Amino acid sequence: MRYSSPSAHYRSPLWDSEATQVRGPGSTKQAIITKKALKYLSLYVQGPGNIFNARHVKYTYFQMHQLARDKDIDFKKKTLLYIGGFLDSPNFPIASSLAAVYHELNYNVLLLDTNMFTTMEYPMAARFMRPVGKHAAKMLAVLMEEGLDPKKLEIVGLSLGAQTMSYVAKAFQEITGKNISRLTGLDPSGPCFRNLGPEERLDMSDADFVDVIKTNIDGFGHAAPTGHVNFYVNGGEYQPGDVLWMPCNVLCSHTRSYTLWIAALKYPDKFIAIQCDSVQQARDRECYDRKPLVTNILGLNVDKTKEGIFYLATDNNYPYYLGEKGLKSENDYFTKKTKMINEEAVIKM
Repeated sequence: MRYSSPSAHYRSPLWDSEATQVRGPGSTKQAIITKKALKYLSLYVQGPGNIFNARHVKYTYFQMHQLARDKDIDFKKKTLLYIGGFLDSPNFPIASSLAAVYHELNYNVLLLDTNMFTTMEYPMAARFMRPVGKHAAKMLAVLMEEGLDPKKLEIVGLSLGAQTMSYVAKAFQEITGKNISRLTGLDPSGPCFRNLGPEERLDMSDADFVDVIKTNIDGFGHAAPTGHVNFYVNGGEYQPGDVLWMPCNVLCSHTRSYTLWIAALKYPDKFIAIQCDSVQQARDRECYDRKPLVTNILGLNVDKTKEGIFYLATDNNYPYYLGEKGLKSENDYFTKKTKMINEEAVIKM
């Protein structure tokens, strides 16, 4: 059924030259996407199958009505929109792997292609995400005319894509007067966004529910709790390496948010986190003795009524979850390993 709300906020036309002249994050300089360049902003529909054999069909910015009639789209189901990070593409394994998992969960799967607007110096790409988000919201508004229900729409954004989805959601609110159901940020980008207010980056006001996974808050990530539920994984700073006890590097820790989310989709209710009173408490792994002990689940089964900051302990190997063992400090990976290494009272060299 077509959307026919009389809302004064709703505007149907995809092209609005005025709307492209928006200001970049943290800057007063404009970022403009011309009508000619809009053909590079597209959505892919991914059908059933794995990353090697799944049906993968591209629809340009101007083909949303055709997309709504794709054989793998059924707006009676939930819809997942994935937005990748800096230099990412729907044609890369990160997007197609996530799409395959969501398809198994009976979602429609859409992948936003922002590659043309991120394949440049990062600060410029960050500026372009504002107009990208506005135009992507217009694409979703057209799909809403075709039957897409915002209450059945979930967006997952990785790194820069998590900030981009914020712009999509904000613009969607402005265009349609409606909220997207859920936004999941996988270690949202910090560079170019750290000192911005909620109107300029991901915020809990962007959707009915916003959850965020923090894995590299002092590197490529963002430290502030910007969602309704915020998971600081192993403190949120660095993640344990898959081979050695040492933390993996900045990029490895940053992208761990993605592999953790994949694991949480495949192993629901296994990632149990503990509520903390502050971000610093989560950094310091000092949430275990908090009274009362409040827990939450990373994944689609998160308890939306339990908001705040949560510490999530993991193992160092996929699928990473510790289950109920993660609720006890003696099973904390970093604490256990460093304590074992430094068990001698005095060391000599």
